[in-house]
Amino acid sequence: MEVPNVKLFDSNSNYKESNTPRDLQFDEKRIMHIMNVNSFEGDLYSTDTQQPATRLTGVWFLPSFINHSCSPNSSRLVVGEAMFIIASRDIAEKEEITISYIDGMFPLKIREEKLAAMGYGFHCQCRRCEAERSVQSELKEYSSQYHELYENAALEVQGAVTSTVHTHIENCPACTELSAVYDGILGKLNSLSSLTNLEKQWILGGYSSAFLAKWLVCGYASGFSPPSDFATPQALQLVEAMKATVPGMLRTLSFATMLATAAQKDKNQVFALVHRLIQLALDECIRVYGKQKFDVVSKLMEQSAEFVPFF
Repeated sequence: MEVPNVKLFDSNSNYKESNTPRDLQFDEKRIMHIMNVNSFEGDLYSTDTQQPATRLTGVWFLPSFINHSCSPNSSRLVVGEAMFIIASRDIAEKEEITISYIDGMFPLKIREEKLAAMGYGFHCQCRRCEAERSVQSELKEYSSQYHELYENAALEVQGAVTSTVHTHIENCPACTELSAVYDGILGKLNSLSSLTNLEKQWILGGYSSAFLAKWLVCGYASGFSPPSDFATPQALQLVEAMKATVPGMLRTLSFATMLATAAQKDKNQVFALVHRLIQLALDECIRVYGKQKFDVVSKLMEQSAEFVPFF
């Protein structure tokens, strides 16, 4: 889509002198639809960390023309009334800038449902979606199970986070079953020779909540102790997959920071794993917030651990 002359959107412009074709009929439904598919949601955080964030919706002119991809190359950050578009991975010359219109950390079926529910009117054909469609029959069983279990698992995780008493995994059947789905996906991906390593990471990233559900419930119940039960090579593998899937997400930053913190507490932990987790957390912080001074990055990472890397 060609971006129109920005002067048309200047509050001081004389619209009557414009040669741009226009329909002066007021169509409330059309206006609301345009607002819905071109607006951005964001959280406004209070200086009081105990206060919940306020959910806001706004329209920004140029960012509204950025197209969607389920594996985007940029992220967005709202500061005050300004929106920053941040490169979340290396971008080649003449490569189109893309963002994700939805939470991309879901399997194909749920992503398709979310896009349809928002009324965007397109069927995503990005490389990630096409790769997942190519093995849809092989993953159908796991996709269906995930679809059935996710909402209940989300409620169990929310309960574990907010409960004043420890929630044991035995009382969270959906989280336990989702964990088995994740293990099944891992095994299936290892057998799919038609996919590249990156395509396997995309699929794994989409099922990240299947791993995180049980990981978080057990973690909050035990205070993430012993650290060796949480800062594992499998958890590291998932962080790398999440970064490859939708880079620049606060959820990934929170998870990486929590892992790095746990690994540093484990005196027997292999240094290479600790170093890699810290590297990943630092890099993801830049993908979320842009380049900052080291002391600012450290503070942002510390704050990110207060978020639950599931929702």
